[in-house]
Amino acid sequence: MKLKRRERAVGDCAEDAAFSPSPADGTGVSADDGKERLDAMAKLAGFDFYLLSAFPRGDRTAFTENRLISNWPQSLVGFYEAADLFYCSRLVTAMKRTIVPIFCEEGWFAGSAANQENRKLNVLFQMHGLKNSFAFTLHDADLKQYIFAFSGGCPMPKREQAMALLYGCIELLDKVSRSSSVEDGPLETLTRREIEYLRRWLIP
Repeated sequence: MKLKRRERAVGDCAEDAAFSPSPADGTGVSADDGKERLDAMAKLAGFDFYLLSAFPRGDRTAFTENRLISNWPQSLVGFYEAADLFYCSRLVTAMKRTIVPIFCEEGWFAGSAANQENRKLNVLFQMHGLKNSFAFTLHDADLKQYIFAFSGGCPMPKREQAMALLYGCIELLDKVSRSSSVEDGPLETLTRREIEYLRRWLIP
């Protein structure tokens, strides 16, 4: 009996093929399509900026290696990468404690310390128009965690807007996780007796 194993997860690299431009096949989405969908969702809720990022881990903390799709100004991206505060930002710290969407007012992409670097970073975000952010985390079918953040000068979205953003991002992430489907699993299954035989004779 043949099995098909679907690669659902976005790989560990930010340049994973799941986010690379690819022909539309009815199941996945390309990077440009992902940008268009996030842009449309952001505008409907009144936000100017969006970010889709892998959740930073101990071995992957840099902003640019986790950032997957965003329309942040490149100058801001470069400064934020150099500051190296994404993994320990107030935003990421808060998301480790809740699965409920959060609304952040000023300074949530900076660290919690009251130092000059954080103050400079807060001013830079505000200068570029990223004053407030509505953010939440989602898992794909392989339980890999991602951050969606919508930023701008608008207030907390209404419940209907928040639900539309959340569900829209769920749909987008599901399509992205299906976009690299391949047949690379085992071609045959083993019976229980065959497995028991292998355990008995091949495993010391």
